[in-house]
Amino acid sequence: MRPEFLLRMVRPTPPPVVVGIAVAVVLVAAETLLIYPLKTITRGSSLAMIYLLGVVLVSMVWGLALGFATSLASVLAYDYFHVPPIFGFAIADTRDWAMLAVFAGVASVTGALADLSRLRAAQAQESDLTAELAGLLLNTDDVAAALPAAAQRIAHALDLPGVAIELESIPDGVGQHSAFPLHDGATSLGTLRVPPDIPEVSLRRLQDKVIPSLESLLRAARERAAILDSLRIGRDELRLLAHQQAALRRVATLVARGASPTEVFATVTAEVSQLLGAGYTTLLRYEPDATVTIVSTNQPTLMSLVHSHWPASDGNIAGLVRRTGQAARVDNDDGSASPGVHDRDLDIRAAIGLPIHVEDRLWGVVVVSSRSTEPLPPDAEERIKDFTELAATAIANADNRAELVASRARIVAAADEARRRIERDLHDGAQQQLISIGLELRAAENCTTLEQVKAQVSDVATELKSMHENLREISRGIHPTILTTGGLVPALRSLARRSAVPVELDIQLGQRLSSSVEVAAYYVVSESLTNAAKHAHASLVHIAAKLQGETLQLSIHDNGVGGANPEKGSGLTGLADRVVALGGHMTITSPTDGGTSLSAAIPIQHTDPFAPSAPAKR
Repeated sequence: MRPEFLLRMVRPTPPPVVVGIAVAVVLVAAETLLIYPLKTITRGSSLAMIYLLGVVLVSMVWGLALGFATSLASVLAYDYFHVPPIFGFAIADTRDWAMLAVFAGVASVTGALADLSRLRAAQAQESDLTAELAGLLLNTDDVAAALPAAAQRIAHALDLPGVAIELESIPDGVGQHSAFPLHDGATSLGTLRVPPDIPEVSLRRLQDKVIPSLESLLRAARERAAILDSLRIGRDELRLLAHQQAALRRVATLVARGASPTEVFATVTAEVSQLLGAGYTTLLRYEPDATVTIVSTNQPTLMSLVHSHWPASDGNIAGLVRRTGQAARVDNDDGSASPGVHDRDLDIRAAIGLPIHVEDRLWGVVVVSSRSTEPLPPDAEERIKDFTELAATAIANADNRAELVASRARIVAAADEARRRIERDLHDGAQQQLISIGLELRAAENCTTLEQVKAQVSDVATELKSMHENLREISRGIHPTILTTGGLVPALRSLARRSAVPVELDIQLGQRLSSSVEVAAYYVVSESLTNAAKHAHASLVHIAAKLQGETLQLSIHDNGVGGANPEKGSGLTGLADRVVALGGHMTITSPTDGGTSLSAAIPIQHTDPFAPSAPAKR
């Protein structure tokens, strides 16, 4: 017999017992009839061995119990039809009992071997089934799509029609099937549905072998899907991060190269729109009059409005960012998602706005908008934050370059003005006095008496003394002598004594400072006192100077009319340039009718350009 036929004979689930009984009856009848023609060929009890064929076949397919019954039926049939007396039983004949013992032994041995083969076949079939289910459930990204094929494999292995696997939890008794819940601890994995009247053997195999394997595979498939999802998300995040870093690198290269803000803004709008897959990006600058100026955009309806002003109210994203100073988001809205121009942006449905801070000052806002009703990505603000910082850096660099150019121009203008002032003071003072002295000396030549000569010489001496005082005042304006000889404290006290406005001094300096720091501080105080007397009409000025760490802190406050504005070209602008040149900073607060307050912080640790160089070592 071929191996496939033997495997089918000892398959794990035998056919129904009723079928086995019918087959046994047919086989016994056929063997009884077959003996009749064989009697003409041979004689003796060897013909009884023909019944072993049926006994072996029934024992192999249906097991020991039905095999033993077939053995008994075969002995009775042989005794009744072929052993005298014919059509009668010879119960006392020992040959019948011997034949029954032989048939029973053959049935027992055959049944045991068949049961063992059936067990091995069942194990092999279960292994094959598990392997097939693993191949179906663990090699697919869509487990639900693989469940029908898995159910078909189970149905084929157990000879069960109508097997189904559902991912939903279905209670037993619903429909025409029995439901077996599939669990992973307290987590439901689904339901296995089978016909309600399956054989006991199949039910036992299903509960003991198939369901545990199926639960393990579904659990593994779920874990595999979760791992694949996390890997897929990780790959997507890495790809997105790479695109973001490449975009940032392009913008940073422009900033480092010193490109103009206009070029940087245009690149930022293009890169942000491409990175987010959003419709439009617009850069707006806040103005003092509560409006915004469109400085760059790739939105067609706004491109013709670049450099124009529009209101920034709470009704749009720019107004929300200006009011809070924080990022703002508007999703699925008909109006406030507009970057700032309602009548042109009614088709904008979602937008986010991120503030641009330049040196702790709210400069503007980056608005990313979309016509889609779907919200923008939840991490959009974090992804474009670095772009706003690069834009702020470009703005700060441009402001610093402009301030540097303006500062250089002011220094040149101040030097020219100082030369003109010295020239004017010399012309109006010392030069005129020298001319007067010359005239006095010419007049002395014409004197005829000693008294007239003495009077003329006395006048010349008075003029010379006055000219000396004027020259001293001019030299003090260039560099005060007391500042060099005594330091900052005596110099500030001298300024307070000579001030036209009463001065309160609070000086806490325990050491001499570098000459550049002392000169800067001296002129800050001198210019402040001049402004308090000439412009502020103050009646009292309070001056405080102290060391705080490595910084000289100056504070000057008057009770004048206020309203000082350094941007209008006053002497305070030149002082601010001097302080900034030393690495410090100066702030002025001068509300109308609220007096003027000036604060300056000057680092004291730096190279002094006016300090004498150390003697060279020999």
